[in-house]
Amino acid sequence: MNYQEFRCEFLERMKEVMEEGVNITTEQIKKNNGIVMEGLVLRKENARVASVFYLEDYFKYWERGVPMEQLVRKVLWQFEHCKPKFDVAAEFFKNYEEAKENICFKLINYERNRELLKKVPHKRILDLAMVFYYRIRKEGETEATILVENVHLDLWDITQEELEENAKRCTYLKLPVEFINMRGFLGLAQGKEKPMYILTNKERSLGAGTFLYPGVLKQAEELLGARFYVLPSSVHECILIPEEDGMTQEALTGLVTEINENQVDPREVLSDQAYYYRAEDGRVHL
Repeated sequence: MNYQEFRCEFLERMKEVMEEGVNITTEQIKKNNGIVMEGLVLRKENARVASVFYLEDYFKYWERGVPMEQLVRKVLWQFEHCKPKFDVAAEFFKNYEEAKENICFKLINYERNRELLKKVPHKRILDLAMVFYYRIRKEGETEATILVENVHLDLWDITQEELEENAKRCTYLKLPVEFINMRGFLGLAQGKEKPMYILTNKERSLGAGTFLYPGVLKQAEELLGARFYVLPSSVHECILIPEEDGMTQEALTGLVTEINENQVDPREVLSDQAYYYRAEDGRVHL
C-alpha cells in the first residue's frame, strides 16, 4: 500500500468511527524549514479550535507495522483528550496583556524559512532567526504553540522590541536552562576526558536557543573550558563539545550535516553549521 492508498483508507475509517458533529477535512500545512505536510483536520461544529494530525507521520507508523485500527484509535483518543482548553481565536489574538505571559522565543533556520520570515517578527542570529510563539499549556507542560505574526503586532499595538523583551523575560523564567551530561544521559560511565553536554530547557522542547540565555555560556565555560563547540543538533537542543587537539570546526560541521540528513526529522533541523565559542570575546561564532 502506497501513501495515497493509505491516505484514502485511513480517511474512510476515520469517517466511519468519528462521532457526529465533527468535520473531517485535509489541508496542506507548511511547517518549519518549508516542509509541507498533509494535515487531517478535525473540528467540532461551531468550534474555532481544530485538531491537526499529520498523515505522513501515521503512514510511517503503519510502514513500521502498527495496525491501521490502532492508528485510528490513537487519533480518536488524542482528539478527545489533547485539545486546547480555550478558544484561541477569541482569547489569544485579542488581548496582549492576557497573552504576553505565555509568549516565548525559539530559533529556526534563517535560509530555510525565508518565506515564513516575511510575515513574522524575527531577529537574525548567526545563520538562525529568533521568532516568537505563544505556548498553549496543559497540566504545566506545553501542549501546542502558535507562531506570532506581524499582524499581531498591529493588533496588539506593540513594537517588535517590546515583543522581544517580553518574550526573553518569559522564556528565561518559564523555560529555564538545563545542562545534561551526555555520558550520563546515555547511561555510560564517566571517563577522564571532559564530558560533552546537551544544552536545552526544562521541557526539552524548542530549547536550542538556551545558549542565548544570560550567563549560560559562562556556565558552559566552567564545565568545558574557555573554548568549545556548539552543535545545533535540532530545534530542541544543542550539544556542547570541549575543544580537543585535532578537532576542527569544519569536521564538526560535516558531522552536523550528515546527522541532519540521516537522523533528524526535516521539520526539526536547525542548522548545518557547527559554532565555536571563545571566552576571549564571550561570543559564539560561525
